[in-house]
Amino acid sequence: MSLKRANILNEYKKNPDLKKEDVESILGWLKMQPHLPSIDELQVILFLNACYYSNEATKRCIDNFYTIRTHCPEFFANRNPKSKQLKEGLDISLHCPLPKLSPEGYTIFYNSFINNNPDFFVFNTTLKLFDMVASLHLQEYGTSNGHIIIVDLEGCTLTHVMKLGLLSMKKYLIYLQDAIPFRLKGFHFVNAVPFMDKIMAIMKPFMKKELMDMLQIHTSPNTNLFNSIPKECLPQESGGSCGPIKNIFDDYRKNINENVKFFVEEETLVVDESRRPGKPKNAGDLFGVEGTFKKLDID
Repeated sequence: MSLKRANILNEYKKNPDLKKEDVESILGWLKMQPHLPSIDELQVILFLNACYYSNEATKRCIDNFYTIRTHCPEFFANRNPKSKQLKEGLDISLHCPLPKLSPEGYTIFYNSFINNNPDFFVFNTTLKLFDMVASLHLQEYGTSNGHIIIVDLEGCTLTHVMKLGLLSMKKYLIYLQDAIPFRLKGFHFVNAVPFMDKIMAIMKPFMKKELMDMLQIHTSPNTNLFNSIPKECLPQESGGSCGPIKNIFDDYRKNINENVKFFVEEETLVVDESRRPGKPKNAGDLFGVEGTFKKLDID
């Protein structure tokens, strides 16, 4: 089954600030960047929208996006959803866009455990699956006024937290804040655990002020969550009325498995560092030296 991508004409209609000349300007700039892969009009539109139609910010975002993806194979390579690793991962955690947008027109991504046995939890696989869902949704839905991430911690244990790698957390948070074509508008933890301080100790060093300001932690699904997101937009598990999250995810899982070709082709869109103008970049340039990370004490 071929990917049903967002309609480009509709993108121009729904985004009055989107100008054809800006898209053409970015496409022209890309032709002069020998290290970057060739991307099409829809992908440029996604980046422009995420950067609020600033051409210079869009250029930085595009370079960050493909550079980080090239240097983080743990998240961005081997993304065939029918592989053993990802089939197992899809039985451990669920990640999907919810069917209703928020009143502001924001897409809501919901994430939670299916099987909360920490023996099967692999943090890098969880991040990879979230990113696959985000990438697929962007291609199918196109631009959005904003994006909200909900992480349901029901079933999370200290053993799960011990498996949250510091370097993996740093890499993906940098990508989330500086590269993915999102307009991130909200980040919510629901069913917060008593050891949230341990989770935040891992995350906080890599969070910019903007992300810290939008982060909300809810001890139960309805603790102030409905002040940000109406019940009709949320699944039953969060006190909402848009149906059980399992049903929503089962439908979206079919969509993931029907788009193997998209995920495999997406892996080829990488940077050729040997052709980068100036000095090539490596993982150390992007994320610092791995050896500088100290072991986190969560006793």
